[in-house]
Amino acid sequence: MARSRNEAERSCSCGRRCLGPMTFNSEVLGRHVTLSRGACRATRDAHSFRHGLVFSSRPVRVGEKVCIRVERCILAWHGALRIGFTTVPPGSRHLPSLAIPDLTDKPGYCAQPVSESACKPGSEVRFWMTSRAKLCYQASGRTYCMQTDMDLSQQPLWAMIDVYGQTSTVLLLGSVKKGIFQCRTSCPAPVNPPTSSECGYLDVPESLQRPENNRVEDEQWKPDMAAGHVCVVCLSNSAAVTVRCGHRCMCFGCATRVISELEACPLCRHPL
Repeated sequence: MARSRNEAERSCSCGRRCLGPMTFNSEVLGRHVTLSRGACRATRDAHSFRHGLVFSSRPVRVGEKVCIRVERCILAWHGALRIGFTTVPPGSRHLPSLAIPDLTDKPGYCAQPVSESACKPGSEVRFWMTSRAKLCYQASGRTYCMQTDMDLSQQPLWAMIDVYGQTSTVLLLGSVKKGIFQCRTSCPAPVNPPTSSECGYLDVPESLQRPENNRVEDEQWKPDMAAGHVCVVCLSNSAAVTVRCGHRCMCFGCATRVISELEACPLCRHPL
């Protein structure tokens, strides 16, 4: 059971300017995630692009910016990190495989994808919820906001991260909340700048280099064939169409048919 924000703050003795400890919830994890570095580093098994959900260990405030660093990536998959929030206390040990759309189709959840270009090794992302229920994030020097229908009037708010697609390892750097007269931060102390040994691209496992052998949980999922970005529908033409969920996975001909008939991404089933 997740602790309340007040309980988390009482366990900290850093002073009034401290927002309380900020780590990942070590009891509520996606099936392919492991935690390290005091539950601040989340690593997803590179053989899968999904089951990478993690949550903050405590509720966060409206306007509190959660800061993460992308450490490891693998170019075997489409898409990258997804970030969001939930008013549903993270309490289930059996999480769905994806934040979008598995959780965002349910009330009390919101998330959006971060572009692959903003999720390269060493990149830092900050995300927060505004008082008007806008989910915002900063990456690569730009700010992006998405209006949500979240009810922020009463329920606590937890940060939610999907270590998805090309993103395989993220480090939780903490959080910060700027006020009129002071700036409050979480503890422990800020993390040192990354080293070359901590951030970089992983080698693509041999099993993912052969699409016919890439089977995850009895379902056939095609990896990103980095040399040509092949359409996952026809497996012959170049994938040139990027759909709403962030996947560039279809050629123009297949995209027209999939959008009209399936109305969902062929990779993650996100509505188009």
